[in-house]
Amino acid sequence: MERNKQRLDQFVDWLEDNGAEMSRIVVRETEHGNGVYARDEISEGTQYAQIPMRLVVSARVCREALRTDTQRVELTGRPLLCAFLIQQRLVAGESSFWHPYISILPREFHTPLFFTSQELDLLRGTPMEHAVEDRRQLLREEHAATLQGVSDAVIPRSELTFENYVWAAAVVSSRAFTESLVSGTAGSDGETSVLLPLLDMMNHRPLTRVSWITNDATIGFQAGAVIGAQCEVVNNYGAKSNEELLLGYGFCIPGNPLSCYHIKLNYSRDPQEADKRMILERAHIASCDHYIRADGLPRDLLPMLRVMVMTETDVYYVKQAIVSGKEPKLDQLGLRIELRARFLLAFLLRKKLDALPQIECVPSTENGRQAVLYREDIESILRSTLSDLDKAECRLLACASKLIADDLHSLPRYVCDNGQQLDAIDEQSSTNVGDQLVAESSDEQQSRSKKSRAAPPAQQFIDDVLVTEESFALDTDFLAAVEQVDIDTDVLLVLFILRIRMCSALPWHTAVRRLESFQHPMLVYDDPDTAEAYGEMMMEMGEIHDSLFPLLTEHFPDVFPPEHFTPELFLWAAGITESFRLEVPARCMDAANGCDVEGLLLL
Repeated sequence: MERNKQRLDQFVDWLEDNGAEMSRIVVRETEHGNGVYARDEISEGTQYAQIPMRLVVSARVCREALRTDTQRVELTGRPLLCAFLIQQRLVAGESSFWHPYISILPREFHTPLFFTSQELDLLRGTPMEHAVEDRRQLLREEHAATLQGVSDAVIPRSELTFENYVWAAAVVSSRAFTESLVSGTAGSDGETSVLLPLLDMMNHRPLTRVSWITNDATIGFQAGAVIGAQCEVVNNYGAKSNEELLLGYGFCIPGNPLSCYHIKLNYSRDPQEADKRMILERAHIASCDHYIRADGLPRDLLPMLRVMVMTETDVYYVKQAIVSGKEPKLDQLGLRIELRARFLLAFLLRKKLDALPQIECVPSTENGRQAVLYREDIESILRSTLSDLDKAECRLLACASKLIADDLHSLPRYVCDNGQQLDAIDEQSSTNVGDQLVAESSDEQQSRSKKSRAAPPAQQFIDDVLVTEESFALDTDFLAAVEQVDIDTDVLLVLFILRIRMCSALPWHTAVRRLESFQHPMLVYDDPDTAEAYGEMMMEMGEIHDSLFPLLTEHFPDVFPPEHFTPELFLWAAGITESFRLEVPARCMDAANGCDVEGLLLL
């Protein structure tokens, strides 16, 4: 304590001797480290801390300290600042002009790069786990470049170690400011970061109102609100999540409203990766990185997920629209895409939540405490987001039951007759199909289910809306016929679509008839590339049809009349089963067997 107080006094004397203005503040040591406090009340608009430009540690200052008569320093950015800090602390020492400043810099930090293995275990399963490794690897690359860029005569290799480089990098990440603050003034040569003695001692408090005051001679702070006498004088580092704060500064803020969960989507192995990337680019979505906050999803996350869950048919028709000069409308792809996108997001986030191991033993250290704060923050965001997704899924599923009861739909425009969407969505009252569908009241649904109206929305959706193998029970003649033959389930669904088309009593009849003009890409004969790509599929479906007919018609003429089961109609129905699939996760239902349910969503 006494040694630190002596260093602080020397630092303050150095500041004042070199023209710093700090008469309204005092620098002192606290239980949490050094801090800055108001001597008396500081009124709004008052300047309270200024340093002259000669005390700015700029790139020019660093190069001057590191150069030799025969070697010019080519380092830039963080490596340049790190080399300067190491040289000043371990080589120049007390003889340096900057020694009073260097001596008060922390020797230990609470960023994850300084965690023990036990403390790092607390970060397993979080985005921070990979961020720490990425940062460590980046610093290794920078350290190697610094070894090449600084003469051994300036910094002996015994001092320019990776451990010392990590220390210097922690100083830079927690204390450096962007060069633009002093851009165009003395001491700046356009580099990205600078160190500002005294001004870098103010701790962070979100939403603090503070202004930078800069001129050719000085740089400093101006109060944006009254600061009480003896109160801590703080800065606002900007809108930073706990992940940024922990990685860069070594602390978290309990209940930080800016906290977020970083998720990186990856569709690089998707066979249609190139086409989906093109669609996303046309929709002005370039990044796969998304940051989920407790108060909602980021703007581009659902649109990107909608593209990721597109079928080949969806991709084909959206591409056709883009080629014809239209912008992709990723919020008008219908209920099936909205559900698939949310199902995928919930699946990904549940995996992330399940990957968080139980905390069995928390180290009684500051690092351990900060890691637990971060963990709790991450878990809270995941749970609240999953809860919101569950509610949205339930509303979408309930909306589907209402749509089929009212003979309405939410199909994308390229599916409907004449390329138009029907009355399911009132476009004048909503700019986002997905959001409007989510807002539909589940209380208005008109269930056709024979089961209890108290069943979960997912179960009602499966009973009322989704076309599955269980749906065959509503067509007793069809069920009796197919039970006597051995036919693959996918083919049975193709046959059942054709039965629905011919039987007006079945609940999906209107929905199927609405798809009369729909064409799977394999049926678009005016596109040679598409016809070639789907040639094998068409041949296979033709062989399946020939293996079934006229045999089925001969044995069950009333169930499979030939005029309703032609090769052309069979291919059309096969395209529907290929394009309109939806898998409802078991977690959505009170299912004892815990199995997902796959079927066709024709709305």
